[in-house]
Amino acid sequence: MKIFEIPGKLTVKWNAEAKAIIDTWDSYPVTLEGFEQAILKGVEYAVANGGIAWVVDSRKAKGQFSQEIQNFIVSDILPKIASIGIKYFMTINAFDDMTNLTINQYTTKVEKIGLKVVRGSSVEGAIKWLVKNG
Repeated sequence: MKIFEIPGKLTVKWNAEAKAIIDTWDSYPVTLEGFEQAILKGVEYAVANGGIAWVVDSRKAKGQFSQEIQNFIVSDILPKIASIGIKYFMTINAFDDMTNLTINQYTTKVEKIGLKVVRGSSVEGAIKWLVKNG
């Protein structure tokens, strides 16, 4: 179920079976305001529906997050999603090497705040894993 979208950049969905927010990225260059709005919608939905996971699908994503957004992820977003009961932070590997470097920069901080990092190759696989292990 789609809960938010930045056209051409990001679609945020809820998967009830896996109790997961799924961010599907097409392009990482977004404004901080747009990024924050997308995350807050996901947080609201996860809280209201007992979310346990946040899945970031970057397979088709191009580009990198700005340093401002990368800092915001570490300082605000990751602690926020950990505080609402999210247990798993799942990343779907990107096809683009530069995008993978961006993902690696912020996921190295994830476990330090109490989230379990799970890496995968597809959203479908992530959903199956969550249904079985969540």
